[in-house]
This record gives sequence, structure tokens and C-alpha cells, in this order.
Amino acid sequence: MDRNKALAAAVVVIVVSSVSLVALWYPTTLPDVRIGYLEKDLHQLAFRVALVNGWYEDAGLKVELKPYGNGALEMDAFLGNEVDMGYLGAAPALTKRLNQEILITVLAAANLEGSAIMARKADYDAGTITHVANLTRKSVYVPGPSTVQAFLLRLALNQSGLSSSNVTILYTATPALMADSLSEEAPAFVAWEPFNARAEYDNLAVPLVLSGEIWPRHPCCVVASSNTFLNAHPDIVQTIIDIHVRAEEWIVNNPTEAISIAATWLEMENAVSAVETAFNRIIYDYNVNRTGIQMYLDYLLDQGQILPDRIPADISGFLDGFINSTFVANT
Repeated sequence: MDRNKALAAAVVVIVVSSVSLVALWYPTTLPDVRIGYLEKDLHQLAFRVALVNGWYEDAGLKVELKPYGNGALEMDAFLGNEVDMGYLGAAPALTKRLNQEILITVLAAANLEGSAIMARKADYDAGTITHVANLTRKSVYVPGPSTVQAFLLRLALNQSGLSSSNVTILYTATPALMADSLSEEAPAFVAWEPFNARAEYDNLAVPLVLSGEIWPRHPCCVVASSNTFLNAHPDIVQTIIDIHVRAEEWIVNNPTEAISIAATWLEMENAVSAVETAFNRIIYDYNVNRTGIQMYLDYLLDQGQILPDRIPADISGFLDGFINSTFVANT
């Protein structure tokens, strides 16, 4: 019995010692900030530029990168305390902030514009679908009911003398498949770049109207922080926003280099001209379009996309808390 006890004690000592040695050789360091982003999203190019140029390391920050398939999933990650800050669309940020009370604050814009309504090339060349008004009694692919793209389609229809009741909307969360799904019955889709430019490059679709023509300087992607992290680490938040502003300005001043980084990130090195086309349809600006976000919120309310008990009694007061531009102002 004593011998067994001694042997067991020796095993425990060996295991503990081994774990201690592993800890010494492979120290665990917690990140300063966990940043979420959408994988291969040209609208969020500023994030990739900062990463490639090593600006997070230069600032002495240990950053953990957390990629997500879409903004809704990233908002769920905020809810689950998986991320501290993130790049995502203003649409899911606003919708899920209200409906699920996911407490985040928008600190900066990542881009403006950058979407389009696209028509099947065969129909465009034949002259049957050359204007939004030609979509009457046709189907249009849209990423989702609460997306900015859905709002853009509604605006474009209204501007053409139509309404959403004049078309059949087909919701699909996969923009990469929209161009391949076009048909005589469903000859159009609305999506964000680079999916539009890629469809044009592949001779599948052509733009009927760019989003900047529908709604100039409309909001799209933003940079946000969880309120908990914002309150606990305003210094880190300021550093991240400083880097973001630097990246946005670098993109504007170095478009050739920025397009090269984008082509590699998107794995479109064999279609750089398509990346350039997409790039030129996006406005890289860190200033939040508050008026645009309020317009979008009005649309969500009109469409019944916000739960009745989550509708703010004071819209302006809600937006004062949802948007904080002081970190951009302090750069």
C-alpha cells in the first residue's frame, strides 16, 4: 500500500513538473483586444491594411483576430463576449443592438457606398432589363430583409415610380451565388462589392444602378466596440481607432498598393481589374453618417423589423448613445 502511494505521489510530481515546464516554454498571454471582422470583405479593407502594415504590433498591442461569416454572427459574438471590438455592417449592428439589446457602440465608419443593383448580362444586352423600372413582375435576389441592400432596392424602386410590391424579393444570405442564380424570371440582384464587380468581370451581370447613385454617401460598414470593453479600456479603443483612421487615409493616398493588398486578401490576384472596379465604387471614410443611420432606422421601423417593445421612445437620444464620434475626433 505504501509503495502504491509513493508511486502515485511520484506520478503527480512528474505531471505537475511537466505542466510547469510546458508553461515556461510556451507562456500563455492574453490579448489586449479581440477584434472581429468579416472574412475577405472589401468594405473592411482598412482592417487588412493595418494588419499587413504591422500597425497593431507597432502600437504594442497583442491582438486576437476573430473572423465571421456575416455581421449577424459577429453581433452574436459580441453577445457571447467573444470579441471586444469589430468591423461589421451598420445594418446588423443596429438591428441586433435593438432587438437583442446587444450593447455595442459605433465609433467610426469603415466605408460608405459600395453596393449595386445588378442585372443579368443577357437581358441587359437584349435591351429587356436596362433600368430598374424593367424589373416589374420580376424577382430580385436580396441578402436579407433588414440589410442596407434591401433598403437600397426599395429606394431605387421608389425613384423609378415603383414599390416593393411590384417585384418578388428572393432572400439569400450568400451574395457569391447570386450571379450564378440569375434567370429570365429572376434577372437581378443587389449586393455589395466585390460580388458585383466579380459578376461583371465574369460576364454574368452588369450594374443597373450603383448605390451611390441611389443614396449618395450612404452608411455601410462600421467599427464598433462592446460597451463593457469601451468603458474598461478607453485607451486601447483610442489606439485602435487611431490605427483605423491611419489605415483609411493610407488607402485614399495609396490606391495602387491598397488594391494589391485587397486582391491578395480576396484571393482575386487573377482578376485585379475586377478588384480595382470594386475599389473605385467604395468610399473609404471614417466619419459616421449619422443622418444615414437614422434614415435606415426609420426604414427598419417602417418594415416592422424592430420588435415593438424594443423601439426607442427617443430616437435621437438612442442614436446619441449608439454612435460615439469622440474617438475619431481625438485622433
